[in-house]
Amino acid sequence: MKFLLLSWLSLSFVMSLVSCSSGDAGGGISPFTFEDTQEKPFESADLALLELRHRVKRVTKTTYYKVTPGVDSVEVDTASVNRLETTIYFDSLGNYVQRRDERISRDNLGRMVRWEDHRPNHRRLHGGFLKDTLGYRHVSENVVESEGMGDFAVTVYDDNRRIVGQYTDPRVDGEHTAVFNIYRRNDRRGNWIERLSVWTTQTTGARPHISYTLDRREITYYN
Repeated sequence: MKFLLLSWLSLSFVMSLVSCSSGDAGGGISPFTFEDTQEKPFESADLALLELRHRVKRVTKTTYYKVTPGVDSVEVDTASVNRLETTIYFDSLGNYVQRRDERISRDNLGRMVRWEDHRPNHRRLHGGFLKDTLGYRHVSENVVESEGMGDFAVTVYDDNRRIVGQYTDPRVDGEHTAVFNIYRRNDRRGNWIERLSVWTTQTTGARPHISYTLDRREITYYN
């Protein structure tokens, strides 16, 4: 859930689609953008954090973990054990719709600064024991720091609010992780619907290990 809200998030919540609903999908990057139509895109702090713009209602993201890139294509193992599907919702004002057990704190600009999951850690355990917690520091329009769930991470966005990459440093012994994103397809409104991520993980004294994931997003918009 960590990478779901950060990279989405990705960052390993908060937190990486074959088609876009309502006829917005295309066979590749669409030539139509808001600059072409002189339409100013609808934006909000939550949409920007999750790499979205325009009046998004629902996003279903499927992440594939067993991916082999080739010269002209990407081989993806679609077995259920090698993929994870998550869905998030936004209200008509562009605010992330939190789930029943989630708690979100914001700064005076309306940006998320803390996310908490209040689901019990174990069955029959009294509610309120935090399972996951993430804090966000908005360093600039292009840089967000996050801390929680045992990691400190720096996420870098480009000027279109797409995540260029992210570096994660464990607070205790563990793997240092870096991810770099390659955006492969957009829908007609300019939101990405397919992304290849290149991961490098390294422990002290060992060589970096390289792996790949593929994210696909299906996006539904308000009319």
